[in-house]
Amino acid sequence: MRGAFKIATVLIAALLAGGPAAALEQAPRGDAAALLGADAQGDNWTASPVVRSDGFVWIFTVNTSYGAFQVNGLRRMKDRAQELRALGLLEKMSRSKAFGAALVKAGLAPIRFGRDLVLDPFETVGNLLSGVGKMFDTVVAGAKNPDGSRDPLLDSITGVTKVERELALELKVDPYSDYSPLRAGLKDVAQVTALGSLPVTAGISFITGGAGIAASSASTASNVSNMVYSRTAREVTEIVIKKLTALGVDAAVVKAFAANRFYSPADAIAMAEALERLGASDVSAFVANAATAFSFDVAKFNRFRTELLARDSARLGALKAFVPVSGFVLNIDGAGRLVAAFPFDALFWTDAVSRSLTRLSAAATAQHPKRPKLFASAGALSPTAQAELKKLGWQILKLDAPG
Repeated sequence: MRGAFKIATVLIAALLAGGPAAALEQAPRGDAAALLGADAQGDNWTASPVVRSDGFVWIFTVNTSYGAFQVNGLRRMKDRAQELRALGLLEKMSRSKAFGAALVKAGLAPIRFGRDLVLDPFETVGNLLSGVGKMFDTVVAGAKNPDGSRDPLLDSITGVTKVERELALELKVDPYSDYSPLRAGLKDVAQVTALGSLPVTAGISFITGGAGIAASSASTASNVSNMVYSRTAREVTEIVIKKLTALGVDAAVVKAFAANRFYSPADAIAMAEALERLGASDVSAFVANAATAFSFDVAKFNRFRTELLARDSARLGALKAFVPVSGFVLNIDGAGRLVAAFPFDALFWTDAVSRSLTRLSAAATAQHPKRPKLFASAGALSPTAQAELKKLGWQILKLDAPG
């Protein structure tokens, strides 16, 4: 009770220090072509030219032949562009003469691409806040992951076959993608190639002319660990468990993280490897927090953040430890500073951003009153956001975006 009272007192002071409501700003609209370049449009998708922001990440609306949907976050949109590019190639492959012969040999019906479309509920068109925005707006109040469940198609990750993984490798996508049309396309095409005796590489080369498929710049899918393609989901998960256990993560926390299916095996191994490279203490606190992810974009955000911390540890003062701060887990650097580093697309001082970061700042000041505070972002901070964070006692550092 005494600790909670202290945080509440500091929160009130921080709110007063934050200035009047006039300090709030409306997040500007972005331009899809400027943000995405070649990924703004493809043979089977078009990103709406006007891009919204919830203050934390860019929110894209994408129109495809498989339906319209929302994508929360710039790097996540680059993943989708790569997946849509791959899906288009699978469709072209299915119309080739060689594939048709394999289809007859396998005794299977023609493939219907885009069927059984299932999307993350946080990425349906019209949501004003991304999953990341919802997390920041509620985590301090104690939001929990309800059950770590995901749609039925993605509950079957242990059934992803070797041929599906081979196809995904050729297409440079995550074989366990949460994008349902791609997952269904990989499954169907893999079945035909396996039963119809059509080599995967041959099927792809008919369409690409042997050149393969280029990876979308800065996409997560283009950086999938090779072991994801060469091992089963169960085998990758066992490796993740061993790595996290070796880092001192509590057994119950490891189990909870491994059971959260919002993380694909590719995400989980990427996070485990990044935490190994980082070498900070008290990793269990970070993994326990990550295990509460309640949507795909929150899980991806946690992966991006882990990779950011490992990549930029030196610029962040040589991160030495993780430390819980009122629903979040921040870091302590070599000089003893409290470090909050996040892979935001662009930070604007909206009502939700102001509310959540003011709470976080109050908790940080209450729990670590003598530590200097460093706030770092991979995306630019608006002048208002910089000014308000400085009022709340943070030094500001702009990190490079992934590339």
